[in-house]
Formats: sequence, C-alpha cells, structure tokens
Amino acid sequence: MLYKLFPPRYRNWVREMIDLSGMKTTPEKYINISLVMSIIISVGISLLAGSYMLYVLIGVFCAVFFLLNGWLILAVDRRRNFVENVLPDALELTAANIRSGFIPSKALLLSARSEFGPLAEAIRRSGKEIMTGKSLAEGLNQIPRYIKSEVLERAVKLIGEGAKSGGQLVALLEENAIDIRRKQAIKKEVKANIIMYGIFIVFAGVLGAPVLYALSLYLITTLTMFSSAGNLPESFSSNIPFFKFGLTISPEFLLVFSVVSIIITTFFSGIIIGLIDTGKEKGGIKYIPIFMIIALLVFFGARMLISNMFAGFLPA
Repeated sequence: MLYKLFPPRYRNWVREMIDLSGMKTTPEKYINISLVMSIIISVGISLLAGSYMLYVLIGVFCAVFFLLNGWLILAVDRRRNFVENVLPDALELTAANIRSGFIPSKALLLSARSEFGPLAEAIRRSGKEIMTGKSLAEGLNQIPRYIKSEVLERAVKLIGEGAKSGGQLVALLEENAIDIRRKQAIKKEVKANIIMYGIFIVFAGVLGAPVLYALSLYLITTLTMFSSAGNLPESFSSNIPFFKFGLTISPEFLLVFSVVSIIITTFFSGIIIGLIDTGKEKGGIKYIPIFMIIALLVFFGARMLISNMFAGFLPA
C-alpha cells in the first residue's frame, strides 16, 4: 500500500538498484520496510527532543530513509568492486581456455567459476546466448546488463570489437587483464598518497568539531546563567555583543544547533572521504552513519566531561 505512494520514477530506480545489487527481494517490500523503519526510528528519537520534537522527527526520518536508500547504492558498488577485482583473472582464464583449443563460447562458459561470484553468473548467461546462435560480440554485451561497471563494459566492448574485426582474441583478453591490473595498482598508489588528507578531515569533522561545539555550548550557557543570576559586572556584559543588544539564546536551541551542525559536518566529511577513497561521492555513504554516531558520542561525552570539571563555578 505504501509502495504506491511513491512516484514511478523512484520505484523504477529502486527496482534497477535491486537488480544490479543481486538482492533477493522486491522493490515493494524494500520500500515498505525502509519507510516503516524510518518512521519507528524517527519517532523514538524525537521523543527525547523536547520542544523541538517536530523538527527532529522530520530530520531523523529523512536521514534514515536517505541512508537506507544509500545502502542500495553501496550494495551495487560492492558488487561492482568485487567483479572488477576478479575480472583480470576471468579474462586470463578465458584466454587460456581458447589457447587450449576451445571455441570462444565454450571457453567463456568454462571460465565461469564459482569464486567469481556475480561475474560467473553473468558469464554463464552470456555463454548461453552465444551458444543459442548470437555472435560473440552480442553475447558479451549481455554481461554489463547484470553488473554496473564501467571497467567491465569497456573491456567487453573492446573484446567484442576486436573479435569482430578479426583480431587475436587471446591477445585481446590478456592485454585487457594486464591493463585493468595496472589501473588498479595506480588507484591504490594514489589512495596511499592522499591518505593524510583523509586523516585530517576525519580528525577535524569527527573529533575536533564536536569538542569545540561542546565547549562553546558550555561557555555560552554558563555566561547566560551568570547574567541571569546577576553575578556579571555591568562593564563585562556591555562588552559582549549578545549581552549588549539584549540577545537571549536558550540552551535548548544551542544544543539543537550544535547537533545539527555536527550532522551536517560529518555528512560532508563522509562524502569527501568517499571521494578520496573511491573517486565518487556516493562511496562516502557508508562512512556517514559511522561518522555521525562517533561525532555525537564525542560531543555528548565532551559536554558531560566539561560540565563535571567546571560544575563548581556555576551559580547555585
């Protein structure tokens, strides 16, 4: 029932992601479960938010629903990464089978070993298409339909065009395998060279920012309490902007502002780390919930520690 409330474009996207990820479920079931989980989690957390319950309810619901949809993208990427890692081995095995005397379609089927996972399944389907009368290029073009990978699509296209033009298929397969391994090695080297940037971003967004927010929250709350108790001299309060203009900020508002700022900071930190790690922003989706949880724990832990350390300075 809830599934039909969403626009067709979104439902088609979910169906495509489920097919590409190899999940054994239906779009209707996945969307309904995601929606129910988002409602339950958002209601549970919003009950602790006090006067800002409605804002927290909406924010948490959107965040949880976004992360559950992001998990689909991660499943597709995880499948793609696995396939790209085993693709050179599959190409070399196919080349060895052809060199042994098998025809291309048979060599392709024999290379579909179980350790190749989703790639083996796609190769089996492609091999069956070739054996039923389709050309090698047409059969190979079926493989990228089940796995979303630019590396796989490029390799399949190159092999198909080379075979069609009368090129040496064994040489094409082996050269593609070498080229893919070379590119993977370059990516690992680049990732190792920029790891310090990732460490700095994680430290600033997940550790540094929450501690500073906790300290700022305690400082402003303490100044407000001293002002209300009449313990601040007039000359001191006149030199502070928000005291001078009569601006009053409630501790509840500061707390919500700090939490929202931490969530936004960790969100973009995860995106940047994903961009550094995988070269794509969506690669950071898996880091976002981890960063948010750690940063919020650091914030509330630092807030509690600072409050206990300076509790004796507060007015009774």
